[in-house]
Amino acid sequence: MKNLKNTASLIALLCALLVGQNVFSYPYYYFEKKNNLISSREFNRYIKPQIRNIVSEYYFILKKMDPFQGQSINFQNHFNQIYSNWEIESKKCLTAKDFFCKKAFKTLHAKLVKFDKKTFMFLTSKVDPQKNNMEAKLKLNEQLGIILNYNYKALHLLEEYLLLKLKKESFYSKKKWEKIRNLLQKISIHSGNLLTLFLDEKMKRNFEFLRVNFIQNLEKKVVLEKDSSYILSRLGDLNLAWNSFHMRISKGNHKLNNNSKKTLKNMHSRWNSILKIILAKPN
Repeated sequence: MKNLKNTASLIALLCALLVGQNVFSYPYYYFEKKNNLISSREFNRYIKPQIRNIVSEYYFILKKMDPFQGQSINFQNHFNQIYSNWEIESKKCLTAKDFFCKKAFKTLHAKLVKFDKKTFMFLTSKVDPQKNNMEAKLKLNEQLGIILNYNYKALHLLEEYLLLKLKKESFYSKKKWEKIRNLLQKISIHSGNLLTLFLDEKMKRNFEFLRVNFIQNLEKKVVLEKDSSYILSRLGDLNLAWNSFHMRISKGNHKLNNNSKKTLKNMHSRWNSILKIILAKPN
């Protein structure tokens, strides 16, 4: 009997795996990606602007809870713009089979030099003395120190790459690309860690959850890189993340002022309107 139960469980698991992502890709609704493609017009005129507004409203609520977060948000957004521009330009080089990509590398180097100065200024700036959260202050310095270290490594690789006079495409050049990309990705992660440092633990957990599972990828992929395929490929995960956050914040005992509550309601309406466009049955 025990073996029979184990066999039945195994068969059920295999069936679930064989069905694939078409059925399970969107919680609460049957969603088949091939039947719900987004037109270029829908993406540019409605979905992308709505996502941009949701991201901006997320940052607005953070600033309302703690004005210091404005400095962290500006710092993170500044770097993410550098990172996304590099992603776009490097893809252009790959498409053109220009594996040296000198112009893009020089631009990235110049921007990271300025970012290095900006990071150091942030590190040496004084935090509001009224903030008595010593652990958060130490964490802020720790994260900025890590960012400086990764940025230094990226600058070193860029300078080394630009000084070399490679005469043809080489495996060495491709490895450099990947190393630089990994370092930029790490800087992006650590700059994001600054956003909720001075919030109380309950708020910090919820807003960090939304940032990691919803905001940061939508901002990078949809707003900055204009990738319309991303939202379709991750719609189920994104919706689950948003609904989990919204339920905890709107129904839980969280101290949000009236402006922030109204903004949260607007974000929810925007997300639902995006779902209606994507999930509308094709003609």
